[in-house]
Amino acid sequence: MIITPHLLIGGAIGAATNNVPLAFVSGFFSHLILDMIPHLDPGTFQSTERGTWPKWFYWFAISEFVIIWTIFILLFRSWPQFPAMVSGAIGGMLIDIMDNIPIKSLDNWPVFREVHFIHNKFHFFIKRKYWYWGLVDEAIVTAGGLWYLLRF
Repeated sequence: MIITPHLLIGGAIGAATNNVPLAFVSGFFSHLILDMIPHLDPGTFQSTERGTWPKWFYWFAISEFVIIWTIFILLFRSWPQFPAMVSGAIGGMLIDIMDNIPIKSLDNWPVFREVHFIHNKFHFFIKRKYWYWGLVDEAIVTAGGLWYLLRF
């Protein structure tokens, strides 16, 4: 799944709990649950080993990260739950951040190795020919997270 749904669902969890540590932990585990749903991500179209993706993959991820965080901060920074929302959003994205760092030597570090193992166990890898199902599911999750946040 791209970063946006993970950030929005983690942020929604933070808004719902208004508890920074609980939001972070719940956001972290929400990532695994969301990755069990068929979804679309750049890896759907690029079957290469982790850490050997083309440069466009990283530019896409960095651009999405900057854009969604900018929008998130502009929309929600004045809310009283904002610290918990940020905590949940970071928790929701942390697995992808840790698992997709292009520094190969980190693969052997204990925490990174275990995160990669767990992430792969939960991750639903959609076949390229069924990419449209992943797009639909991801759009629903993104819209649901945004709807929940905007209803406050």
